[in-house]
Amino acid sequence: MLIKLMQFYWKLMHQVVWQPSWLLSKIPDRRHFHRRRFTDNYQKKRRFVRSLWFSAALMMLAFPVAHLVVVIALFTTFISFSILDETSD
Repeated sequence: MLIKLMQFYWKLMHQVVWQPSWLLSKIPDRRHFHRRRFTDNYQKKRRFVRSLWFSAALMMLAFPVAHLVVVIALFTTFISFSILDETSD
């Protein structure tokens, strides 16, 4: 059992420390499923969503009422997923 536990943590460390090269590569490959993350259009969408979340966080800090914070967070999550949707690319 100790050997299995050591093997598990070795695999976990291997996945975390020595990540695959395709994950670290910044050059988009046409056949790869992460290609969309490197396109200019997707980067613009991510920057817009980041600014949307910063604005929502400022609003949540300005009005720290529990029900308002939940509504703002849920609405911002919905809008973020709608903006980053891949089907409308």
